[in-house]
Amino acid sequence: YIHHLFAESVVMTSIDQTQAPLPGSVDMIESAPDIGRGMEFIEKARQIHKKYPLFDGHNDLPWAIRNGFDMKLSNIDLSKNQKDLKIDGIPWGCLHTDIPRLKEGGVGAQMWSVYAPCSISGPAAVQVTLEQIDLVYQLCDKYPETFQMAHSAAEVRSIFAKGMIPSICGIEGGHQIGGSLRALRMFHRLGVRYMTLTHNGGPGWADPAVNLDGSFAHEAPLGGLAPFGKEVVKEMNRLGMMVDISHVHEKTMLAALDCSRAPVIFSHSSTRALCAHPRDVPDDILTRLKTNGGVVMIVFLSKFVAGEFWVRGGKVGATIIEVADHIDHAVKVAGVDHVGIGGDFDGGSLFARGCEDVTCYVALTAELLYRGYTEEQLGKILGLNAIRVMEECEEVALKMKEEGELASEAHYGEELYETNIMKGVK
Repeated sequence: YIHHLFAESVVMTSIDQTQAPLPGSVDMIESAPDIGRGMEFIEKARQIHKKYPLFDGHNDLPWAIRNGFDMKLSNIDLSKNQKDLKIDGIPWGCLHTDIPRLKEGGVGAQMWSVYAPCSISGPAAVQVTLEQIDLVYQLCDKYPETFQMAHSAAEVRSIFAKGMIPSICGIEGGHQIGGSLRALRMFHRLGVRYMTLTHNGGPGWADPAVNLDGSFAHEAPLGGLAPFGKEVVKEMNRLGMMVDISHVHEKTMLAALDCSRAPVIFSHSSTRALCAHPRDVPDDILTRLKTNGGVVMIVFLSKFVAGEFWVRGGKVGATIIEVADHIDHAVKVAGVDHVGIGGDFDGGSLFARGCEDVTCYVALTAELLYRGYTEEQLGKILGLNAIRVMEECEEVALKMKEEGELASEAHYGEELYETNIMKGVK
């Protein structure tokens, strides 16, 4: 079992991270007998995806378009399969996501990451975030037969029922609001429905799991959340925005769970019992999801699934089987009502074998059918749990409004203008 970052007998091989990823298609998995054992259930899996929305928690296509296509949708036709197109500016060589592959994978709803790295901060981070949100709207405008913006759980359900992919935006780091809850509120009005409290490096008011240079953050100098960080969580609750605690330090996970009135999500994380990475979720936190009501959405990147150098069948990297192992473990500890899926496609390289692009979801469902999951259980894992969390966050927001809770006036860092206090005026 995969309790460590390094397998005992590691076959050291040279990995070309710039080559195009293998297609995560059913045909590819069928040709790999060590991971294709669930293929007898593939047709049943497809039917389940037609009935229940696969609501993926995290996809970085907007950032990949920014890096590989100068943020211009005119430079790429996402209505065509792009898996063989090599792209300068994308470290792993080509896109993991396009419309034909989303359909092949049975994707029913998508949370798009509107990401900016922590190396971009302050007003610049706010601007980049606005541009990334705009790109999601452009996707919906250019491909209206496929994508439609969703602002509520009810809209997610109704858009899926029309055969389209409901799309919501998720900010992938608290630094992207520039210390301003005013900016947070405006992002919510623009369609942002979750925010990850930290990315690598953190915003200064919440402790991250990983430092800006990529090293593990062993200490949590803020104790998880500074006072402003707690105000952020409260304001997100008031707005009905999901609090995402992927990427955060373990103490930040605890602090967020302590102060949030609404269920939280891990938009793209796996379980630390099976992979000793600080980005993954310890069992005591998984257990708390039972009472919080939140969801851990299992990620497919090898380093969060089985460590950097896991080897199966003489090949480096985790496989679809280890991804399913993480789902099994999360279900065992947190319960089937608290597990989802967050692939993190177009956000990294070296995905679990069999999960190399967005075509993989039906194959993962087939593997879970092989393990004995029922259709009802799979409906929850694929997307109903995530939709329920959205609904419960909306309910908390309504309750706080009824209680008379007003917008927070807290701010982090220097204001961008000269206030009367700064001028010394009383």
